[in-house]
Amino acid sequence: MTTGQEMWLDPGPPLPRRTWQRKTRVPVIVGTTIAMVLFAAVAIGALLLGVLRTPTFTAKGGVVADCATEVAAQPGGGQIARGAPVFIYDAAGGEVAKSALTGFLRSDTGCQLTFEVDGVEYTDAGYLVRVGERFSQPVSTSALQEGAVLRPLG
Repeated sequence: MTTGQEMWLDPGPPLPRRTWQRKTRVPVIVGTTIAMVLFAAVAIGALLLGVLRTPTFTAKGGVVADCATEVAAQPGGGQIARGAPVFIYDAAGGEVAKSALTGFLRSDTGCQLTFEVDGVEYTDAGYLVRVGERFSQPVSTSALQEGAVLRPLG
């Protein structure tokens, strides 16, 4: 059995002493520790800011109304008029915002009693918008951001 031949270098002169590594060891350790603590503080701060700060948007919408009388028929009888309360609930049933029908918008496509609410917490699950006592309608987040059109069938 033949093995390959191994070649070794002859021992050379001793390596020079590396005193600079011994002199800078403590400052490097201290500097690295400070940098790691600062980085951890920034990372924890960013994480907490992202968790605690829920994005919000302005919810807009309107209830289709009669252009002549400026009221909408409410399901089950009654009418929805300017000043009627508007409640916005999340998918879990919690109240997210409260407003009222404050404006009246006339357009070529019809008329609407309108509302607008700032600071509605964003959710992908959608919302339930209740106008007055008996009328409610599920609405998506994008519809509320763009201006939801609510149509009571009275």
